[in-house]
Amino acid sequence: MAAPAFGQDQPVKIMLTSTSTTPATYLIENLPKEGCPNVSIVTDPSQSDYTLEAQGGDFEGAKGSAGPHGPQAPRPRAKYTLSKNSAVVFGTTPIKEKSAVKDLYKYLQHGPAK
Repeated sequence: MAAPAFGQDQPVKIMLTSTSTTPATYLIENLPKEGCPNVSIVTDPSQSDYTLEAQGGDFEGAKGSAGPHGPQAPRPRAKYTLSKNSAVVFGTTPIKEKSAVKDLYKYLQHGPAK
C-alpha cells in the first residue's frame, strides 16, 4: 500500500470512475475548501495517482440543505472508494456528500487511521 500525500505538499491526481455520480466540479470546488488545494481531476488513467468511485448520497448542492423538512424516507448514503493500482486504500459511507469529501481530504492529508 503506497503512502498518501501526507501534508498535501505534492500534487495528487485523481481519476473518477465512469460509474461515479458525483460531478468532478463538486470535488474540484470542495476539496480545496477542506484543505486539499493540490488535488486535480484527470481523465487519463496513466496520469492518475488514485482512482475514485464517488457515489453521491444526500447531495446537498453548493449551499447545503434548504429549510425545515417533514418526515422523510431514509437518506441514501454517499459511498467514496479510493483505489491505487487496483487496490482499495480508502472508503467512506457517510450520509452527506460533504462529509465524504472531508473524509477523503483526511485520508489524503494524514493517511489511514492508526
